[in-house]
Amino acid sequence: MKKTLHIKGMHCKGCKMLLEDSFEDLGVDSCSVDWEKGLAQVEFNPDTVSVDQLKKAVAEEGYSVTKVE
Repeated sequence: MKKTLHIKGMHCKGCKMLLEDSFEDLGVDSCSVDWEKGLAQVEFNPDTVSVDQLKKAVAEEGYSVTKVE
């Protein structure tokens, strides 16, 4: 499954790296974060990772998900 998360609060490459590490820690197949656009493309197996877990990982790093597509 592939989802795009709209993330509020990112402002630098450090934010990108922090979120990519958090997603990888969850066990996603792949992820790409664009801090300038406020987007994260995440590919994952829905049997092992849920959208709620992705949103929680973002919140735990101090950002917020405004939309999931």
